[in-house]
Amino acid sequence: MQAVGVQGAVSALQAVTAGASTESKRVSALSVGVKSSAYHGTAIGDPSVSVGKSKRSAKSSRGSNQARASLTENPLGSVAPLKLGTDADTVEIKGRIVLSRKNLLDLVNIGARIIDDQFDAIFNQLVVLQLVSVDATSAGQPKLSTKSVIEKWVTSTNITEKIIAGQESYAVTFHVPSNFGEIGAFVIRNNHPNEFYLHSVTLESVSGAKYEFPCNSWVYNDSIYKDDRVFFTNKNYLPGQTPSGLKLFRERELVALRGDGKGERAVSDRVYDYAIYNDLGSPNKLVKRPPLGGSKELPYPRRCRTGRAKSLADPLSEVNGSGSYYVPCDEYFSRDKNSGFLAGALKGIAHAVVPAISGLFDTTPNTWDDLDEIFALYADGLDLGQNLSNTQDPKEKAQLVFLDTVFKAQGDDKSVLKYPRPQVVKRNETAWMDDEEYGRQTLAGINPCVIQAVKEFPPKSSLDPKQWGPATALTEKDILPYLEGLSVQEAIKAKRLFIIDYRDMFMPYLERINKTSAKAYAPRSYFFWTSKGTMKPVAIELSLPPTSTKAASNRVFTPPMRKEDKNYYWELAKVHAATIDFGYHELVTHWVRSHAVMEPFVISTHRNLSKLHPVHTLLLPLYKNTMKINSTARQALINANGIIELTFSPGQYSMEMSSKIYGALWRFDQEALPANLIARGMAEPADASQPGGVKLVVDDYPFAKDGLEMWDAIYSYMGKYLNIVYNGSDKAVQDDAELQAWWKEAVEVGHGDKKDAPWWPKANSIKNLTDICATIAWIAGPHHAAVNFGQYAYAGFMPNRPSCCKKLIPEKGSSDETKMLEAPEKWLMNTISTQIATTIVMTVIELLSTHAVDEEYQGKRLNDNWTSHPEIKAAFSEFSAKMEALQRKLEQRNADPKLLNRSGPANVPYTLLYPYSETSGLTGKGVPYSVSI
Repeated sequence: MQAVGVQGAVSALQAVTAGASTESKRVSALSVGVKSSAYHGTAIGDPSVSVGKSKRSAKSSRGSNQARASLTENPLGSVAPLKLGTDADTVEIKGRIVLSRKNLLDLVNIGARIIDDQFDAIFNQLVVLQLVSVDATSAGQPKLSTKSVIEKWVTSTNITEKIIAGQESYAVTFHVPSNFGEIGAFVIRNNHPNEFYLHSVTLESVSGAKYEFPCNSWVYNDSIYKDDRVFFTNKNYLPGQTPSGLKLFRERELVALRGDGKGERAVSDRVYDYAIYNDLGSPNKLVKRPPLGGSKELPYPRRCRTGRAKSLADPLSEVNGSGSYYVPCDEYFSRDKNSGFLAGALKGIAHAVVPAISGLFDTTPNTWDDLDEIFALYADGLDLGQNLSNTQDPKEKAQLVFLDTVFKAQGDDKSVLKYPRPQVVKRNETAWMDDEEYGRQTLAGINPCVIQAVKEFPPKSSLDPKQWGPATALTEKDILPYLEGLSVQEAIKAKRLFIIDYRDMFMPYLERINKTSAKAYAPRSYFFWTSKGTMKPVAIELSLPPTSTKAASNRVFTPPMRKEDKNYYWELAKVHAATIDFGYHELVTHWVRSHAVMEPFVISTHRNLSKLHPVHTLLLPLYKNTMKINSTARQALINANGIIELTFSPGQYSMEMSSKIYGALWRFDQEALPANLIARGMAEPADASQPGGVKLVVDDYPFAKDGLEMWDAIYSYMGKYLNIVYNGSDKAVQDDAELQAWWKEAVEVGHGDKKDAPWWPKANSIKNLTDICATIAWIAGPHHAAVNFGQYAYAGFMPNRPSCCKKLIPEKGSSDETKMLEAPEKWLMNTISTQIATTIVMTVIELLSTHAVDEEYQGKRLNDNWTSHPEIKAAFSEFSAKMEALQRKLEQRNADPKLLNRSGPANVPYTLLYPYSETSGLTGKGVPYSVSI
């Protein structure tokens, strides 16, 4: 075994770059000097800099022949190393390094331990660290300690403890001069072939001084980098306050993260850059989708740039082959945690389970005949049988094992998918059909942020009536019987009449959609706030555009006057309206307004705000996992022939429609909850004593009621944090060059198609900056939680929220009407999503509704080393206390029987904005900081 290990190490050694192949000589020559060329007016990365690493391979230098400006070598001898005097003149500093070895994180790299072991045995001292003082030398250059190393990398004698599964803690010791000063950073070189995930470093001197480094980064082989990796302590500085010893490190790190905008990115890269969505199709397979972003016709937020080549079949689109969906390496999920697992499971569903489900239903009826067939899925599961168990593809077999820990597959062949019973039918199997429950879900379901107060009646349309037909067929007479004696205008004035209006958004696409197997309308749904305190649907208008054979139509449906009466036309109208609402939810409320709009803020933050910047520290939790899950979505969900196109009514037009809606409706200044509620007429401005400074039109509006209290707590914390770091000075905000660059780039590049909109706030005061940061925090945290983690509870039972309809509603007097009235349940079940679509959507939304084990919830942090600032710690403790109090308050609110919309006829308590979830999994509660899944 030892011989095999040595031979493997020698082979690996030959494969490493020439720079690493001379490592034993180079490591022994490490000094503490700094290259003068890097710090005397020569720009970092300037081709004229000829010192640094030699013989870098073309691959590891990413196609660049620019030399590395190293901080830990001094080949020119221009700067003398720090001289250590007698023992009395030095200070010993003990360090604790927490990291995860690659072989502990990834089973496919099981040989990594053997290779690293042999490299360590041959060369020794292969992970090298040096401390950086906050003080510069007398010559104005960074002051570094001598090197220290992690010895005995594999053997257990230096592992101080096992932290959790996959994490190890190593000890390291430094000796620095007594006048070295405060430690501000360290540089590190990993000379092993394999990368490791560096969680944290803690240093403590004999005098008791303690330094915390929250690293949370992948550290690859040293040959990958042009410059040594640097990590800063958890002590933040505004740009103008940066200590002299850290200034150049701060600048250099941002340069590295921005990259040069050239070439295809590699898995080990840390570069953040922008691109349009031009990778959703498969042009080489003749499946094209229009690029989104960069045009007035199809505006869109920017995604992460990958640098892939353009397709020969479609020069506007990138080649998007397997494995080419780059995100910066630090955006990858930490592989010893569950969130990474969930993203992989999403791809597993797309690449293994979807084909298996499709294969199963190829030979069986593709529609549901009755509700019992769907309920059987929860009792018996979905037996995929030979479609999965006999697969010979090792990747698919691995995916099945992978998925088995998320979904409760049965039997040795892992071929039965078991579905938990969704909450909407868990306690009452028929309440979902109740009109009161239908209305309640507009306030407390998965899409509770689209309902608006009616401002005018009859409704108008922005579409040309000559092309699209009359704006409406709805009259006051249609809804007057349901308004408790009020006229329509009186109901509007009393803020008791509401609408969900998708007509103008969907109408231009319906002719194309209805030529496919999907059948859809452009709906308007009206609701009345009853004196009982419930939201009752009173009318649904379903519109169709003109075709070559038919004129445009607007059909109005109203509910039966008595609850015990049945009107199957009304039930079908609700199903069609709910289908469009679910599609809008997934494409706009969930994807665009949560996932897509966040990515530009993530990118700009890393490109412009140093990790030393306090605003970077404030925002970082809001970005956890977002870029990786978005990348996964482009591979499995929103891509051509992906899960959304396969299962939702808009089909191949889904993403194009989302672009049109982003362009027409999305405004950053109306994404903050109070502003959004006012814009929709669901709240009115009020004094500061009211949560969010607004008064709700409907007080028992669970999403808004709970959300406003969470908004207040987030806003207060953000304001206190920013007042601390800027010392109450608006001028300090204006003079902050990094901050101004961050916001300018986020607006003008990240959301460049809307850069000229007048509603963007200016980052010119603490108040405005608080508005900006709190809005980002709201989008990433509570908004996403409210529209994501309840998906399975409501849409896991497909008749409640179908993803697609397959039949239009029969015309009066038609033969279809006769068939529908003879077997209404079968007609309804034949109308909604097919068996394939139902089971695919159920599988996906169960996963998306699942909390990871490493979730970070509002008011809590997984690690307490994220800041060293005592006032900020106090502000966060106050925020945490508010979240704990809010959790208790919401539990009490849900127990109040007078609040009819908290649970409704289906008895589903509104827990989506509970700050915490006690466990991971499918809990329906807990608000993470970020768009984490």
